[in-house]
Amino acid sequence: MKILILGSEGFIGRNCVKYYLQKGWDVYGCDLVDYNTGSYNYIKISRLNPDFDTLFSSIKYDACINAAGNGSVPASITNPVNDFDANCLDVIKILELLRLKNNQCKYLHISSAAVYGNPQKLPITEESALLPLSPYGWHKLISETLCKEYYQLYRLPVVIVRPFSVYGPGLRKQIFWDLYQKCNSGVQELTLWGTGLESRDFIYIDDLISAIYIILERSPMKADVYNLANGSEATIADASRIFINNFDSRLSIQFNNKQREGDPTNWIADINKLKSVGYNSEYTFAEGIKITTEWLRDLP
Repeated sequence: MKILILGSEGFIGRNCVKYYLQKGWDVYGCDLVDYNTGSYNYIKISRLNPDFDTLFSSIKYDACINAAGNGSVPASITNPVNDFDANCLDVIKILELLRLKNNQCKYLHISSAAVYGNPQKLPITEESALLPLSPYGWHKLISETLCKEYYQLYRLPVVIVRPFSVYGPGLRKQIFWDLYQKCNSGVQELTLWGTGLESRDFIYIDDLISAIYIILERSPMKADVYNLANGSEATIADASRIFINNFDSRLSIQFNNKQREGDPTNWIADINKLKSVGYNSEYTFAEGIKITTEWLRDLP
C-alpha cells in the first residue's frame, strides 16, 4: 500500500508517517522543511511556489492524508491571505491533481473543530451549526466545501475529519507547550488567558492517528465528516492543574479573565459517528498528560 502524507513533518504528519511505516506501507510525504534521515520518501515543497505536480508525476497512491496547512489561529488573524493560500488554495490544487492523475486514491482531509466556533448547544455533532470565529476556521470550512465539490462533481473518494484539541509528545505549541515554557521561566505563578472555565475535548495524538486509520479503512468516502475527539469535556483550569501536578506541583495558576481573539468558549464533541466505525480511545487524559510531561522533561 502506498500513502502520501502532506505536511509530513508537522505534528500530526510525523505521527502518521511513523504509524504507517510500522504497518509496512510505502510512505511518501512532503513539507516545507529540510529532511535528510531517509526513513521515508520525502519531497521538500516551497511555500512561494509549491510544485505539487512532482508528487503525482509517477506514483499512484492508495491513500492521501492532508495534514498540511497553517494551524495557527493567531497567525490567520494577522495574515488571513497566507492562511487562505495554505488552507484553501493548496487544497484545491491537490484535489485537482488527484482528479486528473490518481482518482481512485482515498483522500482524507484534516479540517478542524474551529469550523464550529462557539456552539449553540453541547455536545457538538457533525450536523451542528458552523460559525467560525477566525480566518483559520472560515478557511477550514471553505476547504471542506472544496472536498465536497470534488466528491459531488467528480466522485473523488473523500472523507473529512474535524480534530478537537490534540495533544501529546512533539507538539510545540498550544496550552501544554505554553505551560511548559512558563514553568521553565522561573516564575512561581503562571498566568493564562481566560477564566479557566473554558473547556476543551482533548484527544491524545496516538488515539487521533488510530482514528484516522480506522476512518480510511471503513468510511464510505462520500465526503462524510467525523469529529475526532474523546467525547469528554475538561475545563482549562482542570487540564492545567493536571499538567502542573505532573510537571511541578509547587507552581500555581491564575487566569487573566481576558478572552483571546478567535478562541471558543466551551467544546465537547459527540463522537457516536466515530464510534460507529469502530473507534475506541486507548488513552485517558491523565495517561496522555503523563506521557507528554515525561517527553517535556527530557527536552534539552
